Amino acid sequence: MFAYADPPYPGLAKKRYGAEPTYAGEVDHPALIASLTAAGYAGWALSTSSKALRDVLPVCPAGARVCAWVKPIGVWPAHPGLQSRWEALIVVGGRHRPPGVRDWLRAQPARGWGDLMGRKPVAFCAWLFDCLGMVPGDRLVDLFPGTGAVTRAWGELSSRAPDDDASGAGDVSLAAGGERQC
Repeated sequence: MFAYADPPYPGLAKKRYGAEPTYAGEVDHPALIASLTAAGYAGWALSTSSKALRDVLPVCPAGARVCAWVKPIGVWPAHPGLQSRWEALIVVGGRHRPPGVRDWLRAQPARGWGDLMGRKPVAFCAWLFDCLGMVPGDRLVDLFPGTGAVTRAWGELSSRAPDDDASGAGDVSLAAGGERQC
C-alpha cells in the first residue's frame, strides 16, 4: 500500500482554503510525517511548497528524496522578486525498478478536474506513481483528496497499464508517452 499527502502548504491553509467546507485549520506537518512513517506504507510522497521545504524536510525520515515539479509558466509582473514556479515532492520508500526515474517533472499546472487551488494535473499524477514505483494492483491512500483527481488518475492509469508480474519487477511506465519522468 502506498500513500500520498498533499495538505495545505504550511502557513497557507486559511488563505487558500478557509472558505472550503472541509477546512480544518493548519496541518501539523511533523505529526503528519510521523504518521506516514509509522503506518508502514511501501512508499509515500508528500507535496509541499519550495518555501516550506526548509521546515518540512528536517522532520522527514533519513533517505527521503526531494523531487521537483517545475511549472513552465511566466511570472506576475506586478510582483517583484523571486516567484516560485516549482513545488517539492518528498518521496520516501517505494519500489526501485528499471529503467529508473527522473527526480523532476516539467509540466503545466492542472486544467480541469475542478477549480480547487493546488489540484494536480494528470502528468504530475503519472510522475508521482512512477516515483513511488507503483504497479497495477497497488492500493493508493490519498490523505488529502481535494477534488479526487489523484485517486481518479491512479484508477485510470493503472487500469490502462500492461499487466505486471507479481514481484513488481517488470517495467510498467505510467507516464505520458511511455517515458518515466521522475
